[in-house]
Amino acid sequence: MSTTKKLTGVVVGLAIAIPLVLLMFIGPASRGTPHDVPIGVVGPAGAVEQVDSVLEQKQPGGFDVHAYASADELRRAARDRVVYGGFVLAPQPQTVIATGGSPAVATMLTQIGAALPNAGPVIDVAPPAADDPRGSGFGSVVLPVFMTGMALGLVAATVGRRRRVMAVMLPIGAAVVGATAVGAAMWIGVLTGGFWAQWLAMSTGILAIGSLVAGVVSVIGPAGMGLVALLLMIVGMPLAGIASPPEFLPGIWGTVGQSLPLGATGTALRSATFFNPSGLVGAGAATAYIVLIAWIVVGYGSMQVRRRPQGDVVAEVIEVVGGDPAQTTLVERPVAIPVG
Repeated sequence: MSTTKKLTGVVVGLAIAIPLVLLMFIGPASRGTPHDVPIGVVGPAGAVEQVDSVLEQKQPGGFDVHAYASADELRRAARDRVVYGGFVLAPQPQTVIATGGSPAVATMLTQIGAALPNAGPVIDVAPPAADDPRGSGFGSVVLPVFMTGMALGLVAATVGRRRRVMAVMLPIGAAVVGATAVGAAMWIGVLTGGFWAQWLAMSTGILAIGSLVAGVVSVIGPAGMGLVALLLMIVGMPLAGIASPPEFLPGIWGTVGQSLPLGATGTALRSATFFNPSGLVGAGAATAYIVLIAWIVVGYGSMQVRRRPQGDVVAEVIEVVGGDPAQTTLVERPVAIPVG
């Protein structure tokens, strides 16, 4: 293929790829609207139905309203990440939010609560970090997870060629990098709360990505790096539900995002940071850890697949022809390469 044809192919490919990338990254942020966002309401049955009706008129299908018997139950549900917050209509009106769960939803509920009759005070059961009041810094924490996971997986696949070496390198590397990343984020003021819970979330996310990269590269070679990057960065990052909650994504895309390592890591880290008063795993993070463990299993399982080395014929041998030492020929012979 000529250089001109190759250049033309690259230009055409970029012309197609760039709009798709922009669509994936900008589309969810610019066109995201709430879909079945779970919220709670406390008050008389008639008042609860009235609020539900008003919300349905303003945003059809935007909210999934749950009725609670008391303000304490609503606040507990918000702390357990069952709902994002809600409204107490009586006896003492108040708006309950959880900014740590989603700054976007917290802002929306605050605005709706201010417009309700007898608007009360706003109670934030999961306030953001003092140095990151809008939660923008927290969203940036996921990018190092992607970058370090990719780098760790590539190093493990190229340096540690034997599967046993890769199996040991990955968790040790993820634990060390996770600790330094959490420490740096806490020093900056983006992360607050218990160190070990956040370390577990960060390290598990890095291990999930790193093991996936190492496994895919072990099976199909260096090209696997590009495939994993495409899956995680182009698809997984816009759908991770970090800047806006999964319920703001259309259709099943919120679920898809939470089924990928970046989305699950973001959920686990958010729970560990804002919804973890005493435990190692934050409220509402069980499903996220199941997803991450599943990806780790996929990655380690892929490492067990023996890839046929590229170019089985790797040696040239001189052979004697017809028993006459004066007549020789150059032939190629396969050489076995140990794997594992």
